Amino acid sequence: MNENDLARRIVAQLDRSLAEMPASTAKRLEAARVAALSRFRTGNSSPSQTWVDRMLGGQGRRQRLAVRLVLPVAVVIASLTALVYWQTSSRHEEELDTGMLAGELPLHAYIDPGFETWLTHTSHTPPQQ
Repeated sequence: MNENDLARRIVAQLDRSLAEMPASTAKRLEAARVAALSRFRTGNSSPSQTWVDRMLGGQGRRQRLAVRLVLPVAVVIASLTALVYWQTSSRHEEELDTGMLAGELPLHAYIDPGFETWLTHTSHTPPQQ
């Protein structure tokens, strides 16, 4: 069976189904077909025009613009912002780690419960010589 035979069989089956269809359903389908053809725009449009029309949702409906274009751009901007923040905060943490390890104070002093109190108390008094 080739494509032409298959197409003829499909057309025959559709014709038989159409004959068995109620008249009200056939009228509704015909009205929908006419409405669709009246909305169909003829003419040669460029690929960019087709792309813009598809992005806007067709027929000038700009409500879908936010979902199709603005939302992905906002996600990309938020991701880049988070990435920059993460990169800068990790550098800050590296500087803190380096300062802690290179300092004169032993590491166990940082986990001492009284260290924060001592630190705030001594940071307000001027150094004595």
